[in-house]
Amino acid sequence: MKLKILFSGNNKRAAVCLLYVFFSSFALSAETRMVSIYDDFDDGAYGRSEYRSVFRTVKLSAFSRSATVSADKDVSREGKGLLTALVLSAETAGKLERGAYAEVSPASEEGIYRYSKGGLEFSFSLEKPGSPVLQLLKDYYRGEYISWLESVTRRYEENYIIRIHSAENIFDPWTERIDYNEALLMATLLGDREQWLWGIHDGLDILNSRE
Repeated sequence: MKLKILFSGNNKRAAVCLLYVFFSSFALSAETRMVSIYDDFDDGAYGRSEYRSVFRTVKLSAFSRSATVSADKDVSREGKGLLTALVLSAETAGKLERGAYAEVSPASEEGIYRYSKGGLEFSFSLEKPGSPVLQLLKDYYRGEYISWLESVTRRYEENYIIRIHSAENIFDPWTERIDYNEALLMATLLGDREQWLWGIHDGLDILNSRE
């Protein structure tokens, strides 16, 4: 028996609207399965891009084909991990402390969390922005942009920034090191969907995304 559906008048318009909503939702879901960074960043500026003109986008499924490499063992770098200017909200940080995310292991004694889900594995820690990051804001938000300085600075001071300790070696898999763009990619996966500092790409907020 075949099911016959007849559309007329308002029913036809309603059906078209439903189809539009369905395919729009599908497209949005597909979009959130990718992560993008500005690839013309300055690692001396914690990943901020001056021109925001070069993008690099990775499908989340691609991480299942790359390996996780420590960023802490590179003796050419000072200190541990790679610090970024990606902001993570105090609310999400509180949930991490309470163990609210099954895909994240509790913080180690060094305050390092480990994310593992669907072939994506990396580690990170959170910290309050120090004077070099706050100076970055002052250096940019001056002159015609000075009116933004107070609100952006408050955004940073009230939340956290992300330091990456291990990352997926996805751009140069033939090397045994993590380059800054790979660390920036991990931080962008974690970061808030709205990044206020111009030149920092909006994050994916992967911990709170359930698509």
